[in-house]
Amino acid sequence: MIDSDVELSGSAPSNLAKKPKFTVVMCTFNGATYLRQQLESIALQHLPPDQVLISDDGSIDTTLSIVAAFQQAAANVEIQVSQGPGRGYAVNFLNALRLVDPETEFTALSDQDDVWFPDKLSRAAEMLSEVGEAPALYGASTLQCDENLETISVSRFPTVELGFLHALGQNFAGGNTMVFNNAALRIVQKALVPEFDVQVHDWWLYQIISGAGGHILFDEAPCMHYRQHSANQIGRADSTRAKVKRLKRMVRGDYRHWNTANLAALEKNRHLLTATNREALDTVLMRRDAQLLERLKIMREPGIYRQGFLGQIGLFAALALNRF
Repeated sequence: MIDSDVELSGSAPSNLAKKPKFTVVMCTFNGATYLRQQLESIALQHLPPDQVLISDDGSIDTTLSIVAAFQQAAANVEIQVSQGPGRGYAVNFLNALRLVDPETEFTALSDQDDVWFPDKLSRAAEMLSEVGEAPALYGASTLQCDENLETISVSRFPTVELGFLHALGQNFAGGNTMVFNNAALRIVQKALVPEFDVQVHDWWLYQIISGAGGHILFDEAPCMHYRQHSANQIGRADSTRAKVKRLKRMVRGDYRHWNTANLAALEKNRHLLTATNREALDTVLMRRDAQLLERLKIMREPGIYRQGFLGQIGLFAALALNRF
């Protein structure tokens, strides 16, 4: 049940005297088990956020009571709570990004069940500041942990050039690590429309920001404990089990469904893309549903790619089976 002391609103008006330097966007849904630890790790940042925008998608556990307690305790952070659209975590995140003050210098995404390292936001801000006023998206490595935060592994690093042609093939970092600057925020907010049905929000954010010519930055130093548990929406990507799961998703058409939604969203925002990336998008759209040999040409022209030999094999298979 929703706690009566928690006010849900459809917007996030700011009471700050100046524009927020850092806003954290968190989406919640029945996250009471781990939420308190994550909120505490946000409050303990070396560079604490000015705002935390929490979009709850209809929790019926004590999630909102925990948020209310955090509101009382975090005196130096403005907490705004809104009601999510109830259409899944990806739509919830994209909807919540509409509520961010457009003057915000840096915007970070947060899941409800991780634990951030104290320098997560300060490291992101330092790297993003190096690109000046150009749009930029930051992602980072994580320590993948079990439910008790015992380390399982370090997440994989990108070993390929990051940009739009890679983004059309796969994501580069977990959304729970992503931070972007004001120029990128403005691109994202221009691109968001209510009818979007994107299934993987962070992957699409990589696509739209890189497609608009934004810088893509990756920090190899882990920035958080990425908790793995049975309720993870995505989870780790480097285990054998995860690779088999992704293969099954590709074969049954999940990957194609995600691509269809992503490409439709990009097409609606083609005016935000660079001329070169518009041409790449058009080529993909033209060849994606063509005959086999034409589909396979997507790996040569425009030259979409994925990371590693197995990644390239997976992309080839998706194109060959018409599952791209």
